[in-house]
Amino acid sequence: MDLGEWRTDMKMKMKMKMKTHRTRRALQLRRGPLQKPRRFTDAFTLVELLVVMAIISILAAMLLPGLAMAKEKARSIFCLNNIKQIGIAMNLYADDHNDFLVPAEYSARRGSSAQEGWPTILYNRKYLPAERSPDHYAVPSGKSVFRCPSGTPKVYSFDPVSRDDPEGGKAWPFVSESTGRKFYVDCWYGINGSTGNPQKWPFTRIPMDVTGNTVGNKLSLAAQVPRMPVVFDGIWIHNGKDERIHARHAKTTRANLLFFDGSAASFDAFHLPSVRATNTTEIRWRF
Repeated sequence: MDLGEWRTDMKMKMKMKMKTHRTRRALQLRRGPLQKPRRFTDAFTLVELLVVMAIISILAAMLLPGLAMAKEKARSIFCLNNIKQIGIAMNLYADDHNDFLVPAEYSARRGSSAQEGWPTILYNRKYLPAERSPDHYAVPSGKSVFRCPSGTPKVYSFDPVSRDDPEGGKAWPFVSESTGRKFYVDCWYGINGSTGNPQKWPFTRIPMDVTGNTVGNKLSLAAQVPRMPVVFDGIWIHNGKDERIHARHAKTTRANLLFFDGSAASFDAFHLPSVRATNTTEIRWRF
């Protein structure tokens, strides 16, 4: 290679090197300055993590009680809807049976042809749906109009002794024997009645205790006392016992009641009048 060719070759190499340098510079300007790798000093410290965890704990403590209250309020509303449906079914029964109220139960021991309870009567005659249980202690897990969402999913063991006794929040298994196949309908609601005092309370057992009478009260008579309860949060037939009304809502302080005027509401269970009271109050249990 002579001197002229060498100079030409060097000029071309210099031009290519300068072009490459300008290209890299342009790319660097377009991307911005090169970032330094993140160092460990930019991470959270132990103190900062503890502060964040403490803030989360405080927020959870503030929100969880509110969520629990909202959930219980929803259960109470669901319960009120249940007893309203029961009230409609009872009115339909009376319409179809010459105005007579549904019996609190049919007692085989007192002379009835088969044992039945008011929930099984309404179920068998297709006024209300229900889940059937094959035996006394098996409680179905599904939803039912006879199941209070705040009730305890167990069958009662003994009679409650107070309005906040947990036994009052359990199910009473009403047996059905009239269809040829024995089964039970669990119910978490009590009925305003007795086993043989139709002159005091609207619903009664048939045949009645002592007298053996088989004629119960009529809806038109009970409706004359519009603020008389029909069914309530509780167990079986109250039969003159206040402790069978159960405080199961709002942290075991309130009970839901359905009235003969068709309304339903929640009340402070410990300020409800006695089922035996005869004085006139907003809520009157008996005639």
